[in-house]
Amino acid sequence: MSEASAREQLAELTEQQGWSRRIVDRADVYLRGATRVRVIWAGDDLSGSSRYQDDVMEQYSRDLATVQGWLTR
Repeated sequence: MSEASAREQLAELTEQQGWSRRIVDRADVYLRGATRVRVIWAGDDLSGSSRYQDDVMEQYSRDLATVQGWLTR
């Protein structure tokens, strides 16, 4: 059995936190209330991600730990 990819691990984490997930090609869009996080993947590696509040982009990051922080608040 192989280790889960970062993308799969993030999906499991967000499910536990109450986020809904929509997959659009190489991007995962997470929604909860007025917050939306769009995570773009290049294979199994994080390419970039944006955090939106009320449809206004507030933050951008290429750091997986930062994105995990957004999704565990």
